[in-house]
Amino acid sequence: MIYKRYIDNILSGRIVSGEFIRFAIDRHVADLQRQMTDDFPYYFNEKEGERWIKFAHLCHHWKGEWARQPVLLEPHQQFYFMLLFGWQRTAGGRRFRTSYKEIARKNGKTTECAIKALGHLVLDKEPGAQVYFAATKEEQARIGFNDVKEIIRVSPLLQGRFRGYVKSIVSGNSSIRPLGSDSDTQDGFDPSYGIIDEYHAHPTSGMLNVLESGMGSRRSPLIDIITTAGFNRTGPCYTEARNTSIEILRGIKTDDTHLAIIYTLDKDDNWSDSDCWVKSNPNIDVSVKRSFLIDRFTKARNEGGSKEVDFKTKNLNLWTDTERTWIPDDVWMKCSENLDLRALAGRSCVAGLDLASKRDTTALVLLFPVGELLLVLPFIFLPNLTAKERVEKDGVNYDRWIRDGHIIETPGNVTDYSYIRRKLNELRETYDIRSIAYDRWNSSQLIIDLQGDGFKCNPFGQGFA
Repeated sequence: MIYKRYIDNILSGRIVSGEFIRFAIDRHVADLQRQMTDDFPYYFNEKEGERWIKFAHLCHHWKGEWARQPVLLEPHQQFYFMLLFGWQRTAGGRRFRTSYKEIARKNGKTTECAIKALGHLVLDKEPGAQVYFAATKEEQARIGFNDVKEIIRVSPLLQGRFRGYVKSIVSGNSSIRPLGSDSDTQDGFDPSYGIIDEYHAHPTSGMLNVLESGMGSRRSPLIDIITTAGFNRTGPCYTEARNTSIEILRGIKTDDTHLAIIYTLDKDDNWSDSDCWVKSNPNIDVSVKRSFLIDRFTKARNEGGSKEVDFKTKNLNLWTDTERTWIPDDVWMKCSENLDLRALAGRSCVAGLDLASKRDTTALVLLFPVGELLLVLPFIFLPNLTAKERVEKDGVNYDRWIRDGHIIETPGNVTDYSYIRRKLNELRETYDIRSIAYDRWNSSQLIIDLQGDGFKCNPFGQGFA
């Protein structure tokens, strides 16, 4: 079988792959052994996986050089379909409740989404199935939804099985719809299958939560996340879906209901080495033209800036911090050190203090000159009663940063300046704080108190004045 040859070619090195794909294969192979045990309530059904692959062949491409030709899934796609649909529960239904697939652009993921949406209605035979393409805006969700419409239009064996409307595709009492945060979701919302395409663009996990919360009565629900890397490393895609997937693949966490497939370069790969590009582009020389990647790379190398960031993110599936780069990521990361803070004890430093009142964060940063280096030790504070509000309004995971120890909660709904004062006096017992540069705004009383504690304080205006 093609998917087995794909696995063999990955494990033997005949196909170049990243470590996350090898981890996914290792997990699958290990689970094939586990299904023989009594405490593993899942089994692998090759025929069910094959059924979905055969259904894909009934769907036709509707654009590009393969327009009106049957969809022939590539080996990496057959591997993905076999895992997602072949694994079953001994008690009935699919094993996986959540799927996370991350891959570079133009590797067939949108077509896959459309096939899976149609297959859910045709193959799963879920009574009153409801499939949703979810995005932050309904207009964005319509991209995948319209892809389904076009595939039906050009696929002879699908024509007549579905009725297409402006906001729905219907087959019997089952439907496919686009769903955004601006959609009317109050009438009969009972999803059985939710597809979140390009999750990297979601500022919060709101749409995913909406889908998950409505699936309680379904016998085999599935949340299907498929995305390319993005720029927002603080969003839910990177901090929650991706990190959880990687921890599962590495064996750090266990979740037998979560499928994780990530095509990307390995940590030590050189992004300019074209031999590595297949790790992010398993469809290279098929739907992804090598000449196209070379042309994109040439522009990225020559022009740098946003061209480099866009090539790395969209064509190599590498997460970056911003659409435009001031300092290239590889240069920035060279400044990262696993420093033992105890080594800074007793060293002299200067401090910077930027106070907030209610919603903003307060920043206290210590700067240590050590040889030719400047070592930065930051402390960020946020009132605990405004943290949830900021998560919802800003779309930033302050709650997770607090939980992970990157932000310090202060009591109440406004910045507790007495807490900041105590923190500075606490730090002075470990470090030699020579002076504090402070923003004048709203700082007068605290500065008076700190000067009374013996700190040398210097105003540092951050405005035009």
